[in-house]
Amino acid sequence: MDLRQIELFGTLMRVGTTTETARLLGISQPSVSGQLKRLESRLGFALFHRTGNRLEPTQEANELFALSTTIFNTHALVRSKLPSLRNLASRPVAVSATPALVETFIGPALVQAGYRDWNKRIVLRVHSPEDDLRTGDADVGLQMALPPKAEFQAYKVGQTRLVAVMRADHPLAHSRALTCPELSAQPLICYNADWSPMGEAIRGAFAAQGLAYDPVCMVPFCANVCSLVLACGGVGIVDAMTAHEYATRGLVWCQIIGIPPISVIAFHRRGEPLRAPVQRFLNALRKPAT
Repeated sequence: MDLRQIELFGTLMRVGTTTETARLLGISQPSVSGQLKRLESRLGFALFHRTGNRLEPTQEANELFALSTTIFNTHALVRSKLPSLRNLASRPVAVSATPALVETFIGPALVQAGYRDWNKRIVLRVHSPEDDLRTGDADVGLQMALPPKAEFQAYKVGQTRLVAVMRADHPLAHSRALTCPELSAQPLICYNADWSPMGEAIRGAFAAQGLAYDPVCMVPFCANVCSLVLACGGVGIVDAMTAHEYATRGLVWCQIIGIPPISVIAFHRRGEPLRAPVQRFLNALRKPAT
């Protein structure tokens, strides 16, 4: 007996008529009668005999039903769980991203993941991706530089250069490229390297050349760097995507020699199964852009 035949047999045992069985299973009454005949032929013994409009089970049917009770109960449990599973599968993907990626990276990434014209829904948080994943407020985190925590499974989904930004009237504004020693001699607006992955990468590049990483102003996000450079001067370090956004607002930027590109990382909690839409979203991000 396969599962379809077991379902038919169990329903007939519970309701006692082919008409009601057909209604519950969503098939025709002749189909129920035909499947029952084929099942009895396959088993080699009769399961029911008619008494008026009802089907009375034979002794063999009663014994088979008793043996199959666990299967019937499991089947009923599975059916009862399906609505909640469908609801879980339809819940929007929750993404937490740093502001720089929301302003520059997330739009093209969503198009690649099938969100053009908003055929699918998403919940987007602009916060601390690592914290949001720990609290369960996000399914996927997006940030620049690799999360150093073993609790996360991470994937590289992009890459960007770091560039120096300054006002157009800065003495270095016409430079084609700047070195780390040249940057370290300037009032630097940058990130707290003890908690910012990008700040840690910049500090590491400075240290590799024997330079101290000592910003005059430490800020959390790339947009903060640009706003303060516009207001107060100095030199900031941001990703190239953010620099392009601010180039129309009075800032200029140039390349930096000696700081390697920064990876854009998508990550999720390690060791936890992913919902189907979350896995599809990650798969789309990991595909090369076309």
